Amino acid sequence: MLRLKKIKAIYKKEFKELKRDKISRIMVFMMPIMIMIVFGYGMALDVEKIPFVILDEDNSVLSRELAYKFIENTRYYRLIGAVSSQKEGLKLIDKGKIRMMIVIPYGFEKRLKSNKPVNVQIFEDGIFPYRASVSVSYSNIIANNFNIDLLSANGNKNQGIDIRTRYWFNEDIRQKNVTASGVLLIALFIGPAIFSSLLIVKEKEYGSIYNIYTSSINKAEFIIAKQLFAMSIFFVNFFILFAMTILLFNVPFKGSFILFLLAAIIYLLVSTSLGILISTFVMTQVTAVVGTAIICIIPSILYSGYITPVSSMTNEAYFIAHIFPNYYFFNLIKMSYLKGLSLISYIKNIAILLVFYLIFISVAIYRFRKYE
Repeated sequence: MLRLKKIKAIYKKEFKELKRDKISRIMVFMMPIMIMIVFGYGMALDVEKIPFVILDEDNSVLSRELAYKFIENTRYYRLIGAVSSQKEGLKLIDKGKIRMMIVIPYGFEKRLKSNKPVNVQIFEDGIFPYRASVSVSYSNIIANNFNIDLLSANGNKNQGIDIRTRYWFNEDIRQKNVTASGVLLIALFIGPAIFSSLLIVKEKEYGSIYNIYTSSINKAEFIIAKQLFAMSIFFVNFFILFAMTILLFNVPFKGSFILFLLAAIIYLLVSTSLGILISTFVMTQVTAVVGTAIICIIPSILYSGYITPVSSMTNEAYFIAHIFPNYYFFNLIKMSYLKGLSLISYIKNIAILLVFYLIFISVAIYRFRKYE
């Protein structure tokens, strides 16, 4: 039987200690915000606003039409200007001022009107292969659209297969929608776990744990009080981070906020109970921070689906991903932000998170030794 008076006493003690410790107070609230900013912007893999120049050696109506196809695509390309020679354009690529140069050769329009093939040369900055390959795919699509328009203008109505693609989720195909919302997965796991792991370890280092050993409070009351304190801190952080995804990163939210809030609370229960569990194994704050960070970072980033979809992983990695709670919360994030929440899928994932919590908190209470 838990005694609320005992739990309240520990909770108030922790609150007073945090109030006196200005550095810890700043870190508790600033660390999740910094994680959100760094990962939200740094992990976005969208290839957009590619700076480029045009070398139009033909200077004809059709060459200008092709150039305009790139210029008007302002989401993916950003025109820097025109150059007078390939040497001038390559210097700009070498200096990092542009990533691409389009060379439209002399006789471009004449060859097209004569139904002869013509080569348009594109110089790409290949320092980052992924970025370059995506940029080339954009160029191929624009060139194909130009060819289709040209055939249509010449009276050729037989254009073959016209594929029309509709993206069912994340309609704008913005990677930032996934990376920014997915930071909640990382910030609400690493921060609470590290903070919780320190709540008990610091008592061991300072020697104040002996007051707990000789007091009438039982193990469950002590651990629950510590967890409730950590939960109240990061519950506030959740609202801050959620507001940042909507207002700062403009990520759409299609699900139910009440259901997502409930999922976030249970996820915080999982992360804080994991931190407390780790603290029962270590004796110093440094060990707690390093050990918790290592244990939390790997599953949060590598095995949650945040970087690579779990479905495309090897059999071993696919299995490993399913034994961490991060994978299930990331499912809830994607459904809430991008898909709109499916109640059946929600119940399934939230039930699994509850199992993780019960396991972690039960083992933590069992592991904590209270000597009379």
